Amino acid sequence: MFIAQLSDLHFRQQGTKLYDFIDVNAANGEIINRINALAERPDAVIVTGDIANCGEPGEYRLARRMLGMLNYPLYVIPGNHDNKAFFLDAFSELCPQLGQDPENIAYQVDDFPVRLLFIDSSVTGAAHGHLSENTLRWLERALSRDDKESYVFMHHPPLAFGSAQMDPIACDNGKALLALIERFAHLTRVFCGHVHRMIATQYRQALICSAPATVHQVPYYHSDERAYYSLEPGAMMMHNLVEGVGLVSSYHSLAHYAGPWLYDPRISCPLDTF
Repeated sequence: MFIAQLSDLHFRQQGTKLYDFIDVNAANGEIINRINALAERPDAVIVTGDIANCGEPGEYRLARRMLGMLNYPLYVIPGNHDNKAFFLDAFSELCPQLGQDPENIAYQVDDFPVRLLFIDSSVTGAAHGHLSENTLRWLERALSRDDKESYVFMHHPPLAFGSAQMDPIACDNGKALLALIERFAHLTRVFCGHVHRMIATQYRQALICSAPATVHQVPYYHSDERAYYSLEPGAMMMHNLVEGVGLVSSYHSLAHYAGPWLYDPRISCPLDTF
């Protein structure tokens, strides 16, 4: 299993820039084409929320067209910037597992050696996250079926990452998910977005890790609570299930840079010629 995780794309309407100066649409379009051109092709692409910036129909029309260009199976969940009804209308064909109920988005994928569980942590009209009782019951039932190793994908982190800016708008009842980690030893990963950078921590047997945003990031400050953003280069996560090891997750920069080149030992330590 080899999957790519994108997060926090924040598409704007056609011809509109984020904050009037960041061309997220063009940047995300280039990223989609670069993913399609990867030499080592992922089995699927996952987007962990905030596909749109303002939740407007025009943003979803553009996002649907552009994400529909991906040459891979697509699994998506909404974030706090998404309008759930417009989100479902845009992506139910590309990701039929979403179902038709915007207030109960939860689904699983069993096509891999591990089980992928997708849950909605967004709250309409709010920046923070919350897991509904229906979602928690669904997740408990999914984990109770057997002991197949399982990974959860959600938008909001279920615990504090130590980010003064983002911790107040994490999942406010994330302890309920942590309780499931305590009960089910086969729940070993929780992948989220929302915080606009890669941050990882451990809770019991589970690694909890956020993905960076594709275009703009949030600096990590542990005491400054003011709302910052930056154009630190975008990135995505690549998750590779390595035989005999388990899941290995890597940070994949989306910045423009030279290379890669094939290593040539003849120019690494050339022999003296005098």
